[in-house]
Amino acid sequence: MLTAYNLSDTKQNELTDRLDKYMQAQVNVNNFSGTVLVMKQNKVILKKAYGLADREWNISNAIDTKFRMGSITKQFTAAGILQLQQQGKLSVQDKLSKYISNFPNGDSITIHMLLTHSSGVKNYIDLPGYWPGMKFFPMTIDSMINILKQTPLDFPPGTKWNYSNSGYLILGYIIEKVSGEKYRQYIQNHVLKIAGMDNSGVDRPDTILYHRARGYSKINGGYINAFPWVSLEIPSGEGAMYSTVEDLYKWDRALYSSSIISDSSKKQMLTPYWGNYGYGFSIDAFLGHPRNWHNGGIDGYTSTFARFPNDSVCVVVLSNNEARSEEIANCLSGIMFSASIDKPHIHKEYLVSKAILMNYEGRYEGSDPLSNKIDIKVIFNEGKLFRIRSGSPDVELIPESENKFFYADGSNRHIEFKLDTEKNVIDAFFINGGLKSNIHKTQN
Repeated sequence: MLTAYNLSDTKQNELTDRLDKYMQAQVNVNNFSGTVLVMKQNKVILKKAYGLADREWNISNAIDTKFRMGSITKQFTAAGILQLQQQGKLSVQDKLSKYISNFPNGDSITIHMLLTHSSGVKNYIDLPGYWPGMKFFPMTIDSMINILKQTPLDFPPGTKWNYSNSGYLILGYIIEKVSGEKYRQYIQNHVLKIAGMDNSGVDRPDTILYHRARGYSKINGGYINAFPWVSLEIPSGEGAMYSTVEDLYKWDRALYSSSIISDSSKKQMLTPYWGNYGYGFSIDAFLGHPRNWHNGGIDGYTSTFARFPNDSVCVVVLSNNEARSEEIANCLSGIMFSASIDKPHIHKEYLVSKAILMNYEGRYEGSDPLSNKIDIKVIFNEGKLFRIRSGSPDVELIPESENKFFYADGSNRHIEFKLDTEKNVIDAFFINGGLKSNIHKTQN
Protein backbone atom coordinates (compact mmCIF):
# COMPACT_ATOMS: atom_id res chain seq x y z
CA MET A 1 0.00 0.00 0.00
CA LEU A 2 1.25 3.49 -0.87
CA THR A 3 1.55 6.15 1.80
CA ALA A 4 -1.19 8.74 1.29
CA TYR A 5 0.23 12.25 1.51
CA ASN A 6 1.12 15.07 -0.84
CA LEU A 7 4.64 16.21 -1.59
CA SER A 8 4.62 20.02 -1.52
CA ASP A 9 6.55 22.00 -4.10
CA THR A 10 8.74 23.45 -1.35
CA LYS A 11 9.56 20.03 0.07
CA GLN A 12 10.23 18.68 -3.41
CA ASN A 13 12.58 21.56 -4.22
CA GLU A 14 14.45 21.03 -0.95
CA LEU A 15 14.89 17.32 -1.71
CA THR A 16 16.03 18.03 -5.26
CA ASP A 17 18.59 20.53 -4.02
CA ARG A 18 20.01 18.09 -1.42
CA LEU A 19 20.14 15.22 -3.91
CA ASP A 20 21.77 17.36 -6.59
CA LYS A 21 24.42 18.72 -4.22
CA TYR A 22 25.23 15.19 -3.06
CA MET A 23 25.59 13.95 -6.64
CA GLN A 24 27.73 16.94 -7.60
CA ALA A 25 30.06 16.02 -4.74
CA GLN A 26 30.20 12.48 -6.15
CA VAL A 27 31.24 13.95 -9.49
CA ASN A 28 33.79 16.36 -8.03
CA VAL A 29 35.41 13.92 -5.60
CA ASN A 30 34.85 10.46 -7.11
CA ASN A 31 34.41 11.35 -10.78
CA PHE A 32 31.01 9.63 -10.94
CA SER A 33 29.91 8.84 -14.46
CA GLY A 34 26.39 7.63 -15.16
CA THR A 35 22.76 8.50 -14.64
CA VAL A 36 20.53 8.69 -11.58
CA LEU A 37 16.78 8.82 -11.10
CA VAL A 38 14.87 9.48 -7.88
CA MET A 39 11.08 9.38 -8.03
CA LYS A 40 8.41 9.84 -5.37
CA GLN A 41 4.71 9.24 -6.03
CA ASN A 42 5.36 9.43 -9.77
CA LYS A 43 7.07 12.83 -9.45
CA VAL A 44 10.64 13.40 -10.60
CA ILE A 45 12.76 14.49 -7.65
CA LEU A 46 16.08 14.09 -9.46
CA LYS A 47 16.76 12.86 -12.99
CA LYS A 48 20.21 13.68 -14.25
CA ALA A 49 23.17 12.40 -16.26
CA TYR A 50 26.83 12.91 -15.36
CA GLY A 51 30.16 12.23 -16.96
CA LEU A 52 30.98 10.69 -20.32
CA ALA A 53 29.35 7.84 -22.20
CA ASP A 54 32.40 7.68 -24.47
CA ARG A 55 35.70 9.13 -23.29
CA GLU A 56 37.44 8.73 -26.61
CA TRP A 57 34.83 10.80 -28.45
CA ASN A 58 34.04 13.06 -25.47
CA ILE A 59 30.34 12.17 -25.64
CA SER A 60 28.36 12.95 -22.50
CA ASN A 61 25.97 10.59 -20.78
CA ALA A 62 22.30 11.44 -21.25
CA ILE A 63 19.10 10.30 -19.59
CA ASP A 64 18.45 7.83 -22.41
CA THR A 65 21.99 6.37 -22.30
CA LYS A 66 21.91 2.58 -22.05
CA PHE A 67 24.02 0.79 -19.42
CA ARG A 68 24.68 -2.86 -18.75
CA MET A 69 23.13 -3.54 -15.38
CA GLY A 70 24.54 -6.92 -14.33
CA SER A 71 22.57 -8.78 -11.67
CA ILE A 72 19.48 -6.57 -11.79
CA THR A 73 18.77 -8.95 -14.68
CA LYS A 74 17.83 -11.62 -12.13
CA GLN A 75 14.46 -10.08 -11.26
CA PHE A 76 13.44 -10.19 -14.92
CA THR A 77 14.40 -13.85 -15.09
CA ALA A 78 12.35 -14.46 -11.95
CA ALA A 79 9.37 -12.71 -13.55
CA GLY A 80 9.69 -14.99 -16.60
CA ILE A 81 9.68 -18.09 -14.40
CA LEU A 82 6.60 -16.86 -12.51
CA GLN A 83 4.78 -16.11 -15.76
CA LEU A 84 5.37 -19.68 -16.93
CA GLN A 85 4.11 -20.95 -13.58
CA GLN A 86 0.93 -18.88 -13.99
CA GLN A 87 0.41 -20.53 -17.36
CA GLY A 88 0.74 -23.98 -15.79
CA LYS A 89 3.89 -24.76 -17.77
CA LEU A 90 6.06 -25.26 -14.69
CA SER A 91 6.01 -24.97 -10.90
CA VAL A 92 8.64 -23.42 -8.66
CA GLN A 93 8.47 -26.72 -6.73
CA ASP A 94 9.55 -28.68 -9.81
CA LYS A 95 12.77 -30.60 -9.42
CA LEU A 96 15.78 -29.64 -11.54
CA SER A 97 15.91 -33.24 -12.81
CA LYS A 98 12.71 -32.55 -14.76
CA TYR A 99 14.62 -30.11 -16.98
CA ILE A 100 18.25 -31.27 -16.85
CA SER A 101 19.12 -34.94 -16.70
CA ASN A 102 21.99 -36.35 -14.65
CA PHE A 103 22.50 -33.18 -12.63
CA PRO A 104 23.94 -34.10 -9.20
CA ASN A 105 21.16 -34.00 -6.58
CA GLY A 106 18.79 -32.92 -9.34
CA ASP A 107 15.93 -34.71 -7.56
CA SER A 108 16.56 -32.56 -4.46
CA ILE A 109 17.04 -29.14 -6.12
CA THR A 110 13.88 -27.17 -6.87
CA ILE A 111 13.32 -24.12 -9.05
CA HIS A 112 12.47 -22.27 -5.82
CA MET A 113 15.95 -23.07 -4.49
CA LEU A 114 17.56 -21.76 -7.68
CA LEU A 115 15.53 -18.54 -7.37
CA THR A 116 16.51 -18.03 -3.72
CA HIS A 117 20.21 -19.03 -3.91
CA SER A 118 19.63 -22.00 -1.62
CA SER A 119 20.31 -24.80 -4.14
CA GLY A 120 23.97 -25.35 -3.27
CA VAL A 121 24.96 -25.15 -6.95
CA LYS A 122 28.41 -23.56 -7.08
CA ASN A 123 28.68 -20.01 -8.37
CA TYR A 124 30.33 -20.44 -11.77
CA ILE A 125 32.52 -17.36 -11.31
CA ASP A 126 34.25 -19.26 -8.49
CA LEU A 127 35.14 -22.17 -10.76
CA PRO A 128 38.86 -22.77 -11.40
CA GLY A 129 39.68 -21.37 -14.83
CA TYR A 130 36.84 -18.85 -14.98
CA TRP A 131 39.29 -15.96 -14.46
CA PRO A 132 40.28 -15.05 -17.08
CA GLY A 133 39.71 -17.97 -19.46
CA MET A 134 36.02 -18.92 -19.55
CA LYS A 135 34.97 -15.33 -18.93
CA PHE A 136 36.03 -14.28 -22.41
CA PHE A 137 35.43 -17.55 -24.23
CA PRO A 138 32.10 -17.74 -26.13
CA MET A 139 30.97 -20.85 -24.26
CA THR A 140 27.41 -22.12 -24.63
CA ILE A 141 25.07 -22.52 -21.68
CA ASP A 142 24.96 -26.27 -22.38
CA SER A 143 28.75 -26.40 -21.97
CA MET A 144 28.61 -24.51 -18.66
CA ILE A 145 25.83 -26.75 -17.37
CA ASN A 146 27.98 -29.78 -18.22
CA ILE A 147 30.81 -28.24 -16.16
CA LEU A 148 28.42 -27.62 -13.25
CA LYS A 149 27.29 -31.25 -13.45
CA GLN A 150 30.86 -32.25 -12.67
CA THR A 151 31.22 -29.74 -9.80
CA PRO A 152 30.31 -30.75 -6.24
CA LEU A 153 27.54 -28.74 -4.56
CA ASP A 154 28.60 -26.21 -1.95
CA PHE A 155 26.05 -27.62 0.52
CA PRO A 156 23.01 -29.93 0.57
CA PRO A 157 20.10 -28.31 -1.31
CA GLY A 158 17.82 -26.15 0.80
CA THR A 159 20.03 -26.05 3.89
CA LYS A 160 21.92 -22.76 3.46
CA TRP A 161 22.07 -19.53 1.46
CA ASN A 162 24.93 -18.62 -0.85
CA TYR A 163 24.62 -16.18 -3.74
CA SER A 164 25.09 -18.14 -6.95
CA ASN A 165 24.92 -16.77 -10.47
CA SER A 166 24.75 -20.38 -11.65
CA GLY A 167 21.19 -20.70 -10.35
CA TYR A 168 19.95 -17.91 -12.60
CA LEU A 169 21.98 -19.20 -15.55
CA ILE A 170 20.03 -22.46 -15.14
CA LEU A 171 16.73 -20.55 -14.76
CA GLY A 172 17.37 -18.81 -18.08
CA TYR A 173 17.94 -22.23 -19.63
CA ILE A 174 14.65 -23.48 -18.14
CA ILE A 175 12.78 -20.49 -19.59
CA GLU A 176 14.13 -21.39 -23.03
CA LYS A 177 13.27 -25.07 -22.67
CA VAL A 178 9.71 -24.49 -21.40
CA SER A 179 8.75 -21.52 -23.60
CA GLY A 180 10.45 -22.62 -26.83
CA GLU A 181 11.92 -19.12 -27.20
CA LYS A 182 15.46 -17.86 -26.77
CA TYR A 183 15.88 -16.18 -23.40
CA ARG A 184 16.43 -12.72 -24.89
CA GLN A 185 13.34 -13.08 -27.07
CA TYR A 186 11.20 -14.29 -24.19
CA ILE A 187 12.19 -11.41 -21.90
CA GLN A 188 11.71 -8.89 -24.72
CA ASN A 189 8.29 -10.19 -25.77
CA HIS A 190 6.74 -11.09 -22.43
CA VAL A 191 8.28 -8.68 -19.91
CA LEU A 192 9.94 -5.62 -21.43
CA LYS A 193 7.34 -5.01 -24.14
CA ILE A 194 4.46 -5.21 -21.67
CA ALA A 195 6.23 -2.80 -19.29
CA GLY A 196 6.94 -0.37 -22.15
CA MET A 197 10.68 -0.72 -21.64
CA ASP A 198 11.66 0.08 -25.21
CA ASN A 199 15.25 1.01 -24.31
CA SER A 200 16.06 -2.25 -22.52
CA GLY A 201 17.07 -5.72 -23.62
CA VAL A 202 19.43 -8.64 -23.26
CA ASP A 203 22.82 -7.49 -24.55
CA ARG A 204 25.21 -9.02 -27.02
CA PRO A 205 28.77 -7.70 -27.40
CA ASP A 206 28.50 -7.68 -31.20
CA THR A 207 25.23 -5.71 -31.33
CA ILE A 208 25.19 -2.11 -32.59
CA LEU A 209 23.25 -0.50 -29.77
CA TYR A 210 22.37 3.17 -30.11
CA HIS A 211 23.16 5.35 -27.09
CA ARG A 212 25.21 2.64 -25.40
CA ALA A 213 27.60 3.84 -22.69
CA ARG A 214 31.05 2.34 -22.96
CA GLY A 215 32.32 0.78 -19.76
CA TYR A 216 35.50 1.94 -18.02
CA SER A 217 37.61 0.50 -15.22
CA LYS A 218 39.76 2.58 -12.92
CA ILE A 219 43.44 1.67 -12.66
CA ASN A 220 46.43 3.57 -11.29
CA GLY A 221 44.38 6.74 -10.84
CA GLY A 222 43.12 6.73 -14.45
CA TYR A 223 40.69 4.82 -16.65
CA ILE A 224 40.99 2.07 -19.21
CA ASN A 225 38.40 0.55 -21.51
CA ALA A 226 36.74 -2.33 -19.70
CA PHE A 227 36.91 -5.63 -21.54
CA PRO A 228 34.16 -5.20 -24.17
CA TRP A 229 34.18 -8.79 -25.34
CA VAL A 230 33.12 -10.46 -22.13
CA SER A 231 31.01 -13.38 -23.30
CA LEU A 232 27.36 -12.65 -22.47
CA GLU A 233 26.05 -16.08 -23.45
CA ILE A 234 26.73 -17.46 -19.98
CA PRO A 235 25.49 -14.44 -17.91
CA SER A 236 22.27 -14.23 -19.97
CA GLY A 237 19.64 -14.99 -17.28
CA GLU A 238 21.76 -13.70 -14.41
CA GLY A 239 23.43 -10.55 -15.65
CA ALA A 240 23.34 -9.75 -19.39
CA MET A 241 20.67 -7.05 -19.61
CA TYR A 242 21.00 -3.34 -20.34
CA SER A 243 18.58 -0.55 -19.53
CA THR A 244 18.10 3.15 -18.78
CA VAL A 245 17.02 4.85 -15.57
CA GLU A 246 13.66 5.78 -17.09
CA ASP A 247 13.00 2.22 -18.24
CA LEU A 248 13.81 0.84 -14.81
CA TYR A 249 11.27 3.23 -13.36
CA LYS A 250 8.71 1.76 -15.78
CA TRP A 251 9.62 -1.63 -14.32
CA ASP A 252 9.03 -0.26 -10.82
CA ARG A 253 5.58 0.99 -11.82
CA ALA A 254 4.71 -2.30 -13.54
CA LEU A 255 5.35 -4.10 -10.25
CA TYR A 256 2.53 -2.11 -8.63
CA SER A 257 0.11 -3.65 -11.14
CA SER A 258 -0.57 -7.17 -12.38
CA SER A 259 0.47 -6.40 -15.96
CA ILE A 260 3.60 -8.58 -15.81
CA ILE A 261 2.85 -11.07 -13.03
CA SER A 262 -0.19 -11.63 -10.83
CA ASP A 263 -0.53 -10.42 -7.26
CA SER A 264 0.07 -13.94 -5.93
CA SER A 265 3.23 -14.22 -8.05
CA LYS A 266 4.43 -10.84 -6.77
CA LYS A 267 3.91 -12.09 -3.24
CA GLN A 268 6.15 -15.07 -4.02
CA MET A 269 8.73 -12.81 -5.64
CA LEU A 270 8.85 -10.27 -2.81
CA THR A 271 8.78 -12.62 0.18
CA PRO A 272 12.16 -12.86 1.96
CA TYR A 273 13.46 -16.42 2.14
CA TRP A 274 17.04 -17.52 2.90
CA GLY A 275 19.35 -14.53 3.33
CA ASN A 276 16.40 -12.08 3.08
CA TYR A 277 16.38 -12.87 -0.64
CA GLY A 278 13.17 -13.20 -2.63
CA TYR A 279 13.01 -14.08 -6.30
CA GLY A 280 15.59 -11.76 -7.91
CA PHE A 281 15.26 -9.18 -5.14
CA SER A 282 16.82 -8.55 -1.76
CA ILE A 283 14.03 -7.77 0.71
CA ASP A 284 14.74 -5.63 3.76
CA ALA A 285 13.91 -2.40 5.55
CA PHE A 286 16.07 0.69 5.12
CA LEU A 287 15.70 3.31 7.85
CA GLY A 288 12.49 1.50 8.75
CA HIS A 289 11.07 1.68 5.21
CA PRO A 290 10.39 -1.67 3.46
CA ARG A 291 12.67 -1.99 0.45
CA ASN A 292 12.98 -4.31 -2.58
CA TRP A 293 16.33 -3.87 -4.25
CA HIS A 294 19.28 -5.33 -6.08
CA ASN A 295 22.66 -4.17 -7.25
CA GLY A 296 24.71 -5.31 -10.21
CA GLY A 297 28.20 -5.24 -11.60
CA ILE A 298 29.76 -6.34 -14.86
CA ASP A 299 33.06 -5.18 -16.36
CA GLY A 300 32.97 -1.38 -16.56
CA TYR A 301 29.46 -1.00 -15.11
CA THR A 302 27.74 -0.94 -11.73
CA SER A 303 24.07 -0.46 -10.95
CA THR A 304 21.55 -0.32 -8.14
CA PHE A 305 17.76 -0.39 -8.35
CA ALA A 306 15.81 0.21 -5.14
CA ARG A 307 12.09 0.54 -4.67
CA PHE A 308 10.22 1.45 -1.50
CA PRO A 309 6.69 0.16 -2.15
CA ASN A 310 5.05 1.64 0.95
CA ASP A 311 6.36 5.11 0.07
CA SER A 312 6.14 4.98 -3.74
CA VAL A 313 9.83 5.91 -3.87
CA CYS A 314 12.21 4.56 -6.49
CA VAL A 315 15.97 5.15 -6.71
CA VAL A 316 18.07 4.07 -9.70
CA VAL A 317 21.82 4.50 -10.17
CA LEU A 318 23.58 3.34 -13.34
CA SER A 319 27.33 3.88 -13.80
CA ASN A 320 29.80 3.22 -16.61
CA ASN A 321 32.98 3.74 -14.56
CA GLU A 322 32.36 1.20 -11.80
CA ALA A 323 31.22 3.77 -9.23
CA ARG A 324 30.00 2.62 -5.82
CA SER A 325 26.41 2.59 -7.02
CA GLU A 326 25.02 0.89 -3.92
CA GLU A 327 26.54 3.50 -1.61
CA ILE A 328 25.23 6.27 -3.83
CA ALA A 329 21.72 4.77 -3.96
CA ASN A 330 21.75 4.36 -0.17
CA CYS A 331 22.66 8.01 0.33
CA LEU A 332 20.05 9.19 -2.17
CA SER A 333 17.50 7.03 -0.36
CA GLY A 334 18.70 8.38 2.97
CA ILE A 335 18.16 11.95 1.79
CA MET A 336 14.61 11.04 0.73
CA PHE A 337 13.95 9.80 4.27
CA SER A 338 15.60 12.76 6.03
CA ALA A 339 18.70 10.87 7.15
CA SER A 340 21.95 12.62 7.93
CA ILE A 341 24.38 12.24 5.01
CA ASP A 342 28.10 12.91 4.82
CA LYS A 343 28.92 14.13 1.30
CA PRO A 344 32.06 12.82 -0.45
CA HIS A 345 35.16 14.88 0.26
CA ILE A 346 38.94 14.71 -0.11
CA HIS A 347 40.64 13.17 2.91
CA LYS A 348 43.53 15.18 4.34
CA GLU A 349 45.37 14.01 7.42
CA TYR A 350 45.16 16.39 10.39
CA LEU A 351 47.49 16.56 13.39
CA VAL A 352 45.74 15.76 16.67
CA SER A 353 47.34 15.74 20.12
CA LYS A 354 47.92 12.53 22.05
CA ALA A 355 45.64 13.74 24.87
CA ILE A 356 42.70 14.22 22.52
CA LEU A 357 43.27 10.87 20.82
CA MET A 358 43.34 9.03 24.14
CA ASN A 359 40.04 10.66 25.09
CA TYR A 360 38.30 8.77 22.28
CA GLU A 361 39.16 5.33 23.65
CA GLY A 362 36.14 3.24 24.57
CA ARG A 363 33.35 0.99 23.38
CA TYR A 364 30.65 2.37 21.08
CA GLU A 365 27.31 0.74 20.24
CA GLY A 366 24.36 1.51 18.01
CA SER A 367 22.62 0.27 14.87
CA ASP A 368 22.89 0.99 11.14
CA PRO A 369 20.10 1.93 8.67
CA LEU A 370 19.30 -1.78 8.22
CA SER A 371 18.98 -2.24 12.01
CA ASN A 372 22.21 -4.25 12.15
CA LYS A 373 24.01 -3.91 15.47
CA ILE A 374 27.17 -1.80 15.57
CA ASP A 375 29.59 -2.76 18.34
CA ILE A 376 33.13 -1.40 18.06
CA LYS A 377 36.03 -0.45 20.26
CA VAL A 378 38.41 2.45 19.77
CA ILE A 379 41.87 2.05 21.27
CA PHE A 380 44.99 4.21 21.41
CA ASN A 381 48.24 2.42 20.60
CA GLU A 382 51.70 3.84 19.78
CA GLY A 383 50.38 7.31 19.05
CA LYS A 384 47.50 6.20 16.81
CA LEU A 385 43.83 5.33 17.09
CA PHE A 386 42.49 1.97 15.92
CA ARG A 387 39.02 0.55 15.44
CA ILE A 388 38.65 -2.94 16.92
CA ARG A 389 35.73 -5.15 15.98
CA SER A 390 35.15 -8.83 16.66
CA GLY A 391 35.70 -10.94 13.56
CA SER A 392 37.29 -8.09 11.54
CA PRO A 393 40.89 -6.93 11.09
CA ASP A 394 41.95 -3.94 13.17
CA VAL A 395 41.88 -0.70 11.18
CA GLU A 396 43.77 2.51 11.86
CA LEU A 397 41.65 5.64 12.23
CA ILE A 398 43.34 8.60 10.56
CA PRO A 399 42.30 12.07 11.76
CA GLU A 400 41.01 14.59 9.23
CA SER A 401 39.92 16.99 11.94
CA GLU A 402 40.09 17.09 15.71
CA ASN A 403 36.97 14.96 16.01
CA LYS A 404 36.58 13.13 12.67
CA PHE A 405 38.57 10.10 11.51
CA PHE A 406 38.58 8.03 8.31
CA TYR A 407 39.41 4.35 8.00
CA ALA A 408 42.87 3.70 6.61
CA ASP A 409 41.68 0.74 4.50
CA GLY A 410 40.01 2.91 1.84
CA SER A 411 36.57 1.54 2.66
CA ASN A 412 34.88 4.97 2.79
CA ARG A 413 34.04 4.63 6.47
CA HIS A 414 34.46 7.25 9.19
CA ILE A 415 33.91 7.84 12.87
CA GLU A 416 32.92 11.31 14.04
CA PHE A 417 32.92 12.25 17.72
CA LYS A 418 30.71 14.92 19.26
CA LEU A 419 32.42 16.80 22.09
CA ASP A 420 31.31 19.12 24.85
CA THR A 421 33.10 22.34 25.78
CA GLU A 422 35.53 20.35 27.92
CA LYS A 423 36.44 18.11 24.94
CA ASN A 424 34.69 15.11 26.46
CA VAL A 425 32.88 12.67 24.16
CA ILE A 426 29.13 13.06 24.50
CA ASP A 427 28.10 11.23 21.33
CA ALA A 428 29.50 9.72 18.13
CA PHE A 429 28.58 8.72 14.60
CA PHE A 430 29.63 5.78 12.47
CA ILE A 431 29.59 6.87 8.82
CA ASN A 432 29.49 4.08 6.24
CA GLY A 433 29.51 5.12 2.60
CA GLY A 434 28.16 8.53 3.60
CA LEU A 435 25.27 7.30 5.77
CA LYS A 436 25.48 8.43 9.38
CA SER A 437 24.48 6.11 12.22
CA ASN A 438 24.36 7.37 15.80
CA ILE A 439 26.52 5.32 18.17
CA HIS A 440 26.88 5.82 21.91
CA LYS A 441 29.89 5.43 24.15
CA THR A 442 29.01 2.62 26.54
CA GLN A 443 32.41 1.95 28.13
CA ASN A 444 35.61 3.91 28.60
